[in-house]
Amino acid sequence: MIEYMTQLQWLARDGEDAVDSTSKAFQYSHGKLRKAVDTGGVFTYDDEVAATADAVAAAVIPPNSANEFNLTTKLLGGLGNGLPEIWTSETQHSHSGITAARVFFDDSAEETAQIYDSPHYGNASDPDELSPFVAFMLLYFGMEALNDLMVGAPWANELHRIGLVAGLLDAAADDEASI
Repeated sequence: MIEYMTQLQWLARDGEDAVDSTSKAFQYSHGKLRKAVDTGGVFTYDDEVAATADAVAAAVIPPNSANEFNLTTKLLGGLGNGLPEIWTSETQHSHSGITAARVFFDDSAEETAQIYDSPHYGNASDPDELSPFVAFMLLYFGMEALNDLMVGAPWANELHRIGLVAGLLDAAADDEASI
């Protein structure tokens, strides 16, 4: 969710550069897929799909300074607003690794380890408690970016009202701007 929302924000912010950059990344990943299919010997492309894959590979997409934003960490850092921290926090618990594993055992006792059948967070708060708000926030900022991409920004007033009510926008700054 975080990655899709940031892609929308990037498209809204950088327009053509983001499109070219995303196309270049797609060309690269599509080329890797084509190579894997061709060398794997398990699957084959039918003629129409093969022609499309060849056309994607042959497309000339000029280099772009925005290409660095195809890396999630660079894009999140470029957008800021707490997104790098949220993404890092979420991925620590959603991707396999020691941080995710640590919530399923306690080896603080010298001679034993306690294994849990569900996550235990000790004194820390359960991240699931914040999940609905994080999901709402990501949906809101994704919709805001999508609105910016639409002709006439048709949802601007409603999104602004929702952002104020939810505390995602600063009401004091909003009052000053209307004076």
